[in-house]
Amino acid sequence: MNSQERFDRFRSALGFRADLADAPGLALAALDGEPIDPPVQLHVDETSLTEHLGAPADDDHEAARLQSLLAQIEEALLEREQGQDHLVLAEGGPVAVSNAPAR
Repeated sequence: MNSQERFDRFRSALGFRADLADAPGLALAALDGEPIDPPVQLHVDETSLTEHLGAPADDDHEAARLQSLLAQIEEALLEREQGQDHLVLAEGGPVAVSNAPAR
């Protein structure tokens, strides 16, 4: 599996739990049927996903890594404060922030 296939798998797994808004990138409009208003922008691409999770592994380990990341995203959404409408991948996991990170 290469990094693009991993990102596609992540996006697909995320799509099972989250409604993605009609916006550029990954804008989360709902999680497990609960609306997120305003939608939260998840700043992740294939490069940042690989930096966060390490090199792709075999299917079993990869599935576990992605499920763990999805759980961390859910936790970050639940713990975010008003105005924190962006999630970025940090060393300890996803973090909610107020402003979009510079590219």
